[in-house]
Amino acid sequence: MRLASALTGTVLVSALLLSGTAAFAAPADELPAVQSAQLSKASSPLALINPTTKLSPEDYVPAKLVNVAGTSLTLRPEAAEAVEAFIADARVAGHQIKLLSAYRSYQRQAVLFNKYQAQYGTAYAERISARPGTSEHQLGLAADLGYTNSRAELKAEFGQTPAGLWIAEHATEYGLIIRYPQGKEEITGYKYEPWHVRYVGTEHAQAMQDSGADTFEEYHQLLSDALKAAEASEAEIAVEPKEKKSEKDSEKELEKSGDGVVADEDLLVLRFLPPYRDWGFGFTE
Repeated sequence: MRLASALTGTVLVSALLLSGTAAFAAPADELPAVQSAQLSKASSPLALINPTTKLSPEDYVPAKLVNVAGTSLTLRPEAAEAVEAFIADARVAGHQIKLLSAYRSYQRQAVLFNKYQAQYGTAYAERISARPGTSEHQLGLAADLGYTNSRAELKAEFGQTPAGLWIAEHATEYGLIIRYPQGKEEITGYKYEPWHVRYVGTEHAQAMQDSGADTFEEYHQLLSDALKAAEASEAEIAVEPKEKKSEKDSEKELEKSGDGVVADEDLLVLRFLPPYRDWGFGFTE
């Protein structure tokens, strides 16, 4: 990962999301339903991590990691299965791509960042490497792909190669997304990385594409907004019966007090007002 060169400090992701979500906001009922934990837990395929959003805990380790077929690299089982199928089908289509990088621990990321920091200084290190606790590779859901013996390896030019174009076109079918798309550096915090794919599952990969969201940050915000709307709606439904009961209780109180309610005996008196003035209660002979 390489931090966008235009960014030298904290990325103002939230402000950009607030100004941009209205342009592609999908109706809440068209998005997959999610629970709050799915958007916040590091173990979720929907966990968000970027330069301003750290993992919790920072030294998170996936519960299970497996080797990706034909490599010594590891991913979480669901991500490994998707990446294996993706690479196999790419090769059938004539693209000799390979897995370059997969899971990377907090400790390994710290070693890499500290090495770059000592060699090039903090500013440059942040442009070419993620700080520990902010790397998607630590989730066990991210993979870097490339050509075998290619000069375009881990470069923006890879996006225009036949393999890069195939990856962008077919990633969704395998539950993968291009995590750092071109022209969205201010939102993602990273420069265009056509080689970096992230597993989110086929349902969410397709829903993200259908929603019009270009970045995972924007899609994550849509899911969060839809969840808040659903919770607010449920809260309103829960309050309605109490309000109706309160109205009935008020009517009963009025009946008891006689305030504003005409009782049956009052109606009897009203019926026998003048000109029936000779009418009397009781009889005399």
